[in-house]
Amino acid sequence: MLTVDFDRLELAPGMTVLDAGCGEGRHGLELRRRGCRAVGVDLARWELKRARYLLDSLSRERPAAAAPFLILRADTQRLPFPDAAFDRVICSEVLEHVDFPGRAARELARVLKPGGMLAASVPTAFSEWAFRFASDDYFNTPGGHVRVFTARRLARLGARAGLRVTGLHFEHAFHTVYWWVRGVFGLHDEAHPAIRHFRRVLTYALFSRALARAERALNWLIPKAMVMYFHKPRNGAAGA
Repeated sequence: MLTVDFDRLELAPGMTVLDAGCGEGRHGLELRRRGCRAVGVDLARWELKRARYLLDSLSRERPAAAAPFLILRADTQRLPFPDAAFDRVICSEVLEHVDFPGRAARELARVLKPGGMLAASVPTAFSEWAFRFASDDYFNTPGGHVRVFTARRLARLGARAGLRVTGLHFEHAFHTVYWWVRGVFGLHDEAHPAIRHFRRVLTYALFSRALARAERALNWLIPKAMVMYFHKPRNGAAGA
């Protein structure tokens, strides 16, 4: 399941890409398929292990199509890379977790080459407040979300880091329903029948054209994620 639209990033084989907060490697898998030389960083050791397993499986299945992908344990708020190290940067579902999102945004902009592009996704304010209404546990779970972003707040975060907004779209409406159901019937009750049913719906949606079309329509009404695209000006001056 991809959140970022890779076509908007205008990727080309051989590009260097940072996946900041790579999680289990879902975006890294697509980067390898497109021939990018990528680095994934995250703080969660168990997610990095699963990402390595997922990416290694692509190497075994399609060795000719698997570009190099390095996985490191690192903090997005303090990246261990030199300035202007990457052609593209992805930061998906991370900024709502960090203590200092402004610091993270500046780090993402710092390691991005002038003329490069950044894709950042965060949960929509609508979905976050809907989940909070369904369950008080949603914002009180350790390692969970610590802030809510509006599109204006995310754009301002990028502008302060010297980036210019170039695009925005919304994704994963079915996940809005799924997480609301989890909030109502038990946020941590994986075995509840309603939760198991909606998890199956999410799986079917990955392979069903009809469900994919339905979700695209619902993305205008109840999106779970918003994805904003930024450009780093070559002269170092951000636009409005």
